[in-house]
Amino acid sequence: MAQRVFAAEFSSSNYEIREGDEKGVVYVVTPLGAKINRIMIAGVITEKEENQGENWKMYTAQVSDPTGTFRISAGQYQENAAKALQSIEPPAYVAAVGKARTFTTEEGAVYVSIRVESIAKIGEKQRDLWIYETCRETLHRIEAVSAAMELSPPTIESLSKLGIRQRYAEGAVLAVQHYGRVDVDSYRGMLVEAMRSIPGIEEKVEEIEQTAPAETEDGDRLTEDEKALLLIIGSLDSNNSRGAEWKEVERIAIEKKLTKERIAEAVGGLLDKGMVYEPVLGKMKRI
Repeated sequence: MAQRVFAAEFSSSNYEIREGDEKGVVYVVTPLGAKINRIMIAGVITEKEENQGENWKMYTAQVSDPTGTFRISAGQYQENAAKALQSIEPPAYVAAVGKARTFTTEEGAVYVSIRVESIAKIGEKQRDLWIYETCRETLHRIEAVSAAMELSPPTIESLSKLGIRQRYAEGAVLAVQHYGRVDVDSYRGMLVEAMRSIPGIEEKVEEIEQTAPAETEDGDRLTEDEKALLLIIGSLDSNNSRGAEWKEVERIAIEKKLTKERIAEAVGGLLDKGMVYEPVLGKMKRI
């Protein structure tokens, strides 16, 4: 599943791990414990550059979210993404999915970037939804890392006993082992500013200023809206092996009297609970 992470957190990362042998999956671990192979970002593409050699061509760009800037690229091995990136003229709202990568300079400095697999122009509302969902995910990680820093040593088992879900617990342990004490207050402040960038969202800021409660087995139960959305995605997905078109999911949900705010809440809940994922931009698929 593609992780949602803000630029400020991602850009602060300098820890890469590989699972299994030398051909195993590579992950970038952030200071809040996001364990990233694939990442989904959204924001404004502000700069774009074409780099070309005798037998190759690569496009690089910068995408800004409310917290900072992502560095992205696409080349000959990401042909579709490269063509899409070539066609987008800054400034424009975009969403992208890609592989997280690290680069170490001769001086030992570590930088992160994203090798884009798909990218598309989006609207402001889709960007706002990404911000909201990314805030939710980041709150879970803040809670997990905060708990891990109070344990000596932190373990997945001890965090699980506190009600932290396993994927957050695993990431928190890795983060604390590598980064030590993390300034979670600065990240909480980052979330407040990110939420304030969404028009009309001021009344929700108090939700962001407090750490999200620990999830328990009861927290994994589906709400009525989540059940309704899951049925819609499942019915559309059965007719399309690549996933349900999000616009069609939203249209049917609105016909069933769900507001766009309730739809956003429900899809965020389903993503949090691992019930659905995004195989490509603009599609949803049941797990």
